Amino acid sequence: MSSFIAMLLIAGSVIFCVVMYLMMSVMIDRSCFGISLIKIFGYRPKEIRSLCLIGNLIVVAFGGLAVIPAAKFIIDLIYPSFVANVACCMDTSYQWYAYILLYCVMMLVYLVINKLLVRKISKITPAEVLKNRE
Repeated sequence: MSSFIAMLLIAGSVIFCVVMYLMMSVMIDRSCFGISLIKIFGYRPKEIRSLCLIGNLIVVAFGGLAVIPAAKFIIDLIYPSFVANVACCMDTSYQWYAYILLYCVMMLVYLVINKLLVRKISKITPAEVLKNRE
């Protein structure tokens, strides 16, 4: 059973990383015109990064603080209904440091994805403004 749990954890983590990257990448792609305008007006790259990506940091940080305990609560509620013999089921209680570790890993994933997206923002040229928009 432990290999199955490990596989589920790894698959869930990979899906989390891919979804976070794709969602933030789509946000950057949709605001490509605005980013190029900001570059034309002379904003520094550090200011552009903070304007485009700081909102995501706030959402991810507060979302993680809210969702991690809520997910644990939901797991405690629905897990007994999925296991036929609750007496031989796995222990779903976590140590206090597991929540902190999970939050830190989530923020680390966010920072890695953020660094990848900073490179994507730096590749946006001011010529995007000249492209034909419909």
